[in-house]
Amino acid sequence: MNLQVLVALAEIVSALAVTLTLIALIVTIRQNTRSQKALAVDSLAAAITSINVPAMESPALGAAISKATTDWASASREERIMAHYFLFSFFKLLENAWYLQKAGILDQAQWLGWETVLRKYYYAEGVRRVWWPGRQNGYSPEFQKFLSGTKPPDELGSLTDLFDYVQHDA
Repeated sequence: MNLQVLVALAEIVSALAVTLTLIALIVTIRQNTRSQKALAVDSLAAAITSINVPAMESPALGAAISKATTDWASASREERIMAHYFLFSFFKLLENAWYLQKAGILDQAQWLGWETVLRKYYYAEGVRRVWWPGRQNGYSPEFQKFLSGTKPPDELGSLTDLFDYVQHDA
C-alpha cells in the first residue's frame, strides 16, 4: 500500500464519519422538534385548565360568562368584570395557539378544536357587539385579521344551552 491509497482510505473514512454525524444530528433535531411540539400542546392544555379551574370552583363565573357572551347588557357589572377577565385570557391563549399553528408547532388536527371554540366565543353576540370592539387592539393585527375572516361554527351550542340542559323524553 502506498501513501496515496492510505490518503484515499482516510478521506473515505472521514466522509463516512461526517455523513454519520449529520444523520445523527438530523435524528436529534427531529426528536427535539417532536419534544417541543409536545411541550407546546401540554402548555396550552395547562393554560386552558388554569383558566377553567376558577369557573369550576365558582359556578357564578360560568354563569357570568354565559350571560355576558349571550347579551353583554343583560349581565350585571360584576358579571361583566368576571367575563372580561376570562375572555381576555382566553383570547390571548388562543392567539398564542394560532401563532403556534401558523409556525407548524401545533398540528392542524389539534388546532381545529381550539379554533372551533375560539370562533364560538368570537361570534357570541355579547362578545361581537360589545367586548371585542372594546378590546380587539389588545391582540395582534394578524390575529384580528384571521378572526375577521372566519365564520361562526355550527357545531357548538351556547353555554346557556349546555348549562341549562334539560333532557326531554323521546
